[in-house]
Amino acid sequence: MRDAATVVLIRAGGTEDGPPEVLLLERADRAHFAPRAQVFPGGSVDPDDRDPRWRGLWSPGALVGLDPRAPLELRIAAVRETFEECGVLLAEPIGELPVPTAAELERERSAWRLDGRGSFLQLMERLGLRPSATDLIFCAHWLTPKGLSHRFDARFFLAELPRDQSPRPDPMGESGRWRWADPTTALEEGRRGECQVLPPTRAVLEWLALGHGVSGTLQAARNTEVVTEQPRLEDVTAERYPGLDRSRLESE
Repeated sequence: MRDAATVVLIRAGGTEDGPPEVLLLERADRAHFAPRAQVFPGGSVDPDDRDPRWRGLWSPGALVGLDPRAPLELRIAAVRETFEECGVLLAEPIGELPVPTAAELERERSAWRLDGRGSFLQLMERLGLRPSATDLIFCAHWLTPKGLSHRFDARFFLAELPRDQSPRPDPMGESGRWRWADPTTALEEGRRGECQVLPPTRAVLEWLALGHGVSGTLQAARNTEVVTEQPRLEDVTAERYPGLDRSRLESE
């Protein structure tokens, strides 16, 4: 089972006190797991995410209190994957360098992705930034059912879209289309079979649909205990999850 991290990125919805909009990506047709499914940005933890030098970007004691199910390397992976897939960087300054503009971040991402300009850690050090690891709100934890060839221990983190940033296409073309969606609308589309929404994504969308604005949703997540979920494969059916095509959980 592989460790994985996902960011539930939200912004203000149509009404101030209503549910926030959430960023959804469509997984590529060639994806080994859940091709064409609607998902949040994220992916597997890389070895570089576990580099012990990451901890040197924070002062002693700053990382104390993180949920042991969602340690630093998962949070770094979540930030890295979100930057790779949609160009949104959840980071904060740590030195005297000016905070990069959105245009500068996009140039840096293209050079990093296309030209292989070092690791994500080296990129952050060059920009004078560190991932906003302690600001990510651990909001869900799902384990892939036994019986699938690709299995993940996935942690979900809630975050607000940073000011002056917006999603951009992946220069490597690894991520598919993206959209901002109302949680209730996305759920209805999934139930009608117009898009594939996996059980963990559905659960998070159902919770978001109860939200009261961005600030209210963030505060509710901070106050909610995360329960680890692991459904049985035999329970992942169209009867229980209307619109779900279980045959599309894995590619050929």
